[in-house]
Amino acid sequence: MKLKSIFWGLLVLVLAMHIFSPKCMAKSPACDDNEWFYPKWAAGSKFNEPIKVLDTDSALGRYSLKTKTIGLKDIVKFHGHLCDGMVIAWVEIKAALEKLFPEGAIDRTDIRCVSKNGPCWADTVTYMTGARINYKTLRIDNSIGDGFIVQRISTGAAYEVRLKKGIFPDAQAELENRICSLRAEGLEVSKQDTEKLEKMADALSFKLLNTAPEKLLEIKEIKNYNFNFCDIFGNRRDVINKNGKR
Repeated sequence: MKLKSIFWGLLVLVLAMHIFSPKCMAKSPACDDNEWFYPKWAAGSKFNEPIKVLDTDSALGRYSLKTKTIGLKDIVKFHGHLCDGMVIAWVEIKAALEKLFPEGAIDRTDIRCVSKNGPCWADTVTYMTGARINYKTLRIDNSIGDGFIVQRISTGAAYEVRLKKGIFPDAQAELENRICSLRAEGLEVSKQDTEKLEKMADALSFKLLNTAPEKLLEIKEIKNYNFNFCDIFGNRRDVINKNGKR
């Protein structure tokens, strides 16, 4: 009986080592070792650096004692794909946040923003800043165009940021508009046009991630900015005790 117990114990150990080996883990749906969704040219870009954020540490908790880092790859997973709109938003918002939080860590409980109603824009600003419609910290306003207004709630300081004229290629804008017009009419878009636009978007993203922000962006401070919220909202409970004593 003792030998049989040892045998079964060893068998279980061998099976566990096989199942949880790196080779087997790579086959798991939870394993993203190949990271096919995040190209190497984006990961290795010169100005693609993560941001450091501060949050609370529980549902009714205080400020965390440590910060976290958020990178472009995290937003790709959240949004669904890497696209030029998301990269534009990343570059713009990051620059505004660096103005608002010169001390380094970005307090995601202390930000509100204005964004146009574009999936890549709204997803990126939500993930980077913690601003959300239901907490009255994200306002959707298409008049802002392809830029953002980012405000630090505690100080009232606010910046509007957008690309400089000429950064976004006219040919890409024309093709985007043509594709959207075709779909609005219920017409099909050719494979060639889709692939051409994707290549244009990747080229723009590469440029944005490898060019110094000051060469890309117009950043303007807005004095006495009044954030007018006009959407549905709810109260955010996970920040009510952020300054509690430890």
